[in-house]
Amino acid sequence: MTRLRMLLAVMLLLLCTGCWDMREINRLAIVNLTAVDIDPKTGKLVAYYQVINPTSISAKQSGPAKASVYTYSVTEDSPGLFTEKTGTIMSRMLFTPHLQCYVLTERYARRGLNDLINYLEMYTDRRTNVYAVVTDAPLNNVMDTFTPLDRIPGRNLRMLIDWQSRLIGMNRKLTQVKDIAEGIPLSRPTIIPMLHYHGDRPASQSDRVERIEGANPGFELADGAVFVHAKMTGKVDRNAMTLYFVLNGEASRGFERLTVNGADVDVEASHIKVSRHWGPSRLRIAIRADLRVLFNQQKIPLTSRNAREIESAYNRTLRQRAEDFVRLAKDKDWDLLGIGDTRQGRGKWRDVDVTFDVQAKAIWFGNTRTPYQ
Repeated sequence: MTRLRMLLAVMLLLLCTGCWDMREINRLAIVNLTAVDIDPKTGKLVAYYQVINPTSISAKQSGPAKASVYTYSVTEDSPGLFTEKTGTIMSRMLFTPHLQCYVLTERYARRGLNDLINYLEMYTDRRTNVYAVVTDAPLNNVMDTFTPLDRIPGRNLRMLIDWQSRLIGMNRKLTQVKDIAEGIPLSRPTIIPMLHYHGDRPASQSDRVERIEGANPGFELADGAVFVHAKMTGKVDRNAMTLYFVLNGEASRGFERLTVNGADVDVEASHIKVSRHWGPSRLRIAIRADLRVLFNQQKIPLTSRNAREIESAYNRTLRQRAEDFVRLAKDKDWDLLGIGDTRQGRGKWRDVDVTFDVQAKAIWFGNTRTPYQ
């Protein structure tokens, strides 16, 4: 069914773009994942295209080929020359409407993405409403590795990003190229996930079927790359990235480990609501959340009094993390709360005194109120 849906989607796109002859499908290189790097010696751009194996979407398999995708790379002075250059190594025309994700190397992201964004916005066949990640791994490891749960790496990466988005209750797509573009004139930075690769070489398909390990070698989405005016300026850890989305009203779930009565208690916060209240050179951020106890190492019954202690511990912990978040923003000169984009804080976001009022209520506890001894 997956192959049939993909084939139907390509046929529909061809019809919408005026390619009425269905034989055009056999002349297309359907790009599922693309990546961009910069050659540190020459300064030229290196583009990687991961093209779906035509037999993997065909109703009839033409042979015993294992690879579901093929990776090609080209080197040029500017993005506008990539398409012409692919004609020297590919026998088919690049077809990007099925693109799942852009992978950007850290050294390219730190140089700035203005040229790439302008190219994508001007070229009508390219899209900016596509996921984007920054990687600190060599691109050949990222682009030449098969993924175990989904044989097409681009789709696997998109599904991983979608799942992480649902985990923190995002009310929009997690990170797209257009988010970086829309953040160019803003004071608030844009944060997109960092893609790490575990392993010192690419994992071939034969490696995958011979080993049971699913994540080593493999991908991991952790940490976040901070972009200011389309240029990467630093990194934050996963907790700070999640808090960035929560405090800016874009995520409604989070997970915390608390210390209550000297024991660890893991909770999930849901239905998080954030409101901002302004005063003269002052911003009070009110946070309300519902708590669910996931794991409780206390050796006492979970009474209503103990539930209040858990709530107080969460309030203190999140307030402290939020205050540390504000200090990080000022130390790094990142307006992570977007205060400079408001009428009250424009041009003086560092001078605004930010305080937090956190009130959570524990409402889900599980099947037992007394831990087993």
